[in-house]
Amino acid sequence: MPGVPEDIHDLVDEALRDGVIDVLSEVHALYPDLPGGPPHRPGGWLRDAVYFGDAEAALWLIGHGAPLDLDDGDGFPALHLVLDRARAGQHDILLALLRAGADPNRRGINDWTALHHAAVRDDRKAMDILLRAGADRELRTRIDNYATPEEEARQLGHAASADFLRRWTPEDRPL
Repeated sequence: MPGVPEDIHDLVDEALRDGVIDVLSEVHALYPDLPGGPPHRPGGWLRDAVYFGDAEAALWLIGHGAPLDLDDGDGFPALHLVLDRARAGQHDILLALLRAGADPNRRGINDWTALHHAAVRDDRKAMDILLRAGADRELRTRIDNYATPEEEARQLGHAASADFLRRWTPEDRPL
């Protein structure tokens, strides 16, 4: 954010990591552009919160209008980043991103969608969330082997995920 002192950036970084929502709210009151993050940081603060920050902080940013169409500079959109998250709250953040309007069919690295990504990580809960949000399980990559998420999972040795995708049917429950 132009014109924001660097120590505020450091303060926000700490608040995102530690989940100190009061600090985020106070900074947001002073600098309403907070959810977008500094322009010199690919993906802004949402990228950091989604990938390694506190889940509540990520949810706060999403709820306060952080741009969902982030690009971290390495080909990982927000939905892809959350699938690589190694911390609690992964599925809550995934659901919040989708409810806020993140495109479940956005392509990232290797031209994969988030569903491709979840399938090769054997993350059935994420696959179910993505499918209920409208992820297209027939969407093929436009490079390499032109595979659907099911085909990609099977080719990479994730037969259980491939079978899950083949057999999945929607249930009458809201996303």
